Amino acid sequence: MKKRLIITSVGSLVGQNVLDTLHGRREHVLIIGTNSIVEAANNFRCDKAYLVPPAACTADYVAALCSLIANERPDLVIPGRDDDIVILADLKAQLPAYSESLLVGSGHFARVMDDKVKSYAFARQYELPFSPTLLSAGAGIESDLQQMVEVFGFPLIAKPVAGNGSRGVWIVTNEQQLGQVSREPGYAIQPLLGDKPDLTMDTRFGLPFVWQVPEDNLFAAQVLIDRQGKIFDMIGFVSRMVAGRCEQLRRCIDPGLLRITRRFAEAAVEEGWRGPFNLQLKRDPTHGFQAIEMNGRFSGGTSARYYLGFDEVGKIVNLWTDSQSVADSSRPQGTDLVTKILTDFPIRNADMEQMSANFVWERLAHT
Repeated sequence: MKKRLIITSVGSLVGQNVLDTLHGRREHVLIIGTNSIVEAANNFRCDKAYLVPPAACTADYVAALCSLIANERPDLVIPGRDDDIVILADLKAQLPAYSESLLVGSGHFARVMDDKVKSYAFARQYELPFSPTLLSAGAGIESDLQQMVEVFGFPLIAKPVAGNGSRGVWIVTNEQQLGQVSREPGYAIQPLLGDKPDLTMDTRFGLPFVWQVPEDNLFAAQVLIDRQGKIFDMIGFVSRMVAGRCEQLRRCIDPGLLRITRRFAEAAVEEGWRGPFNLQLKRDPTHGFQAIEMNGRFSGGTSARYYLGFDEVGKIVNLWTDSQSVADSSRPQGTDLVTKILTDFPIRNADMEQMSANFVWERLAHT
């Protein structure tokens, strides 16, 4: 019998990476996706897909998720977005029959990872290297930010407290901008660590239609933690990011990176985390490796890491379902660099109409 996998928010970049990694290895798994947008191509790469309310409509979304979990009886539920991680972690208590099938750990630590300021507090508690992080619009924020500038200088970086993919992020280059963002609620403010990027914008003929801050050396690591809290695999890598997405990934075997990652993962285990654990870091000429964010899911680099020989999806699926449902697959030998490219996926009108009308789409046996 096929193992039943649910991928929440399957239209996300994470959903795409999970599907890409399982391509050609789905004979013994049945993939069920959830998504709030009919037009998402990944819906129709599943065997079955449900149209659900947006995660922002939390009560309706949770009700829909509980209903389909009860109906579909999954062997594994994989979160596709950060919002889903917190929701699934909370559902472990509400759905005891499926608590072991949810690919998450404790609700407490899910919230820590979802909040960059709480992540910094967690790192300080365990004496882990994490970029200093201040919450905007708080008491004494002006003096705290001045101290940050005195130590690190400009530029700083202001990120939404919760969020990913570089959405809503600002590079703060002077005192005036710092004053503005310091009074705006909901921002986590950090020094911009690493080699300072060229922030010069060529405005000779106006504003560039496309411009971004270069990010060619985002260090990161992916860790796999089993149900008992054992760290059973890990990989370090460096990403070249474009518009918040990984476009190129290189293996990194730096002992310092791997040592710090293990310390973070061990602390995450202490806080009750299980499943994937992702850590992002900057390497600063003065301060060395400093973590800047973390999350508890597969990521936009999951399929690239597969081609480096790190089959995180296959290993997790087989471990969580106590099976060998996902076969090992041969990969290019001697590969330490993977480049990601866009691909095309046609969507049939009839499939979208079926999903819109019935709130579910199912692949026919012959397709």
